[in-house]
Amino acid sequence: MKTIITFFFLALTFSVFAQEPHQKQALEIEELLEKNNPEQFRSIRRKSNYLVLNNYRSGKRRRYYEGQLLAFKTKEGQFFQEEINEIGDSTITVLFYNTIERKLETHIIPIKNISKVYRREVYKGIRWGLGVGSLAALLPLGYDWIYFNKLPWQNTQALIMIPAIQAGVILLNNRSKFFNGIKLNDNKQLKIFKSL
Repeated sequence: MKTIITFFFLALTFSVFAQEPHQKQALEIEELLEKNNPEQFRSIRRKSNYLVLNNYRSGKRRRYYEGQLLAFKTKEGQFFQEEINEIGDSTITVLFYNTIERKLETHIIPIKNISKVYRREVYKGIRWGLGVGSLAALLPLGYDWIYFNKLPWQNTQALIMIPAIQAGVILLNNRSKFFNGIKLNDNKQLKIFKSL
């Protein structure tokens, strides 16, 4: 018991003397902003526009600045996942590389033509989860074989659970794809603001 108390007081002593609050310099607001969010700092510095995705129902906001990646879909069905090159008064400009013609194209898209914005990066296809994670579907068979001596091909209850477990693995591997889009409507709107 004495050793625990001694160790506690030693640790407390070292933690008290290890701090040097009088020697630390507080960073200014501009330095903190430049360190934590460089796109927002550049936007404020240049007094340029930025996009705000408002969710009026929850009260949350998401800001997008020039140079950030934005994935969105237009009302015509075009999909873009590019960095924002410029934000105008009512339009955004993205640079899009056309792989067929092998040239860089500039697309100017009015904000009112955007129908859906994506939270995260969008990828093509479905991740099936075939690999080490798919072995989780065989766990009920192994459990029954080890503990109850039930052979895997005779275990009908576990054979029914395997497709359900595999479907759950596929859903977990693709959760960022399935629950990614924000459809713009009266409650969720995309607007342009100007830095002051």
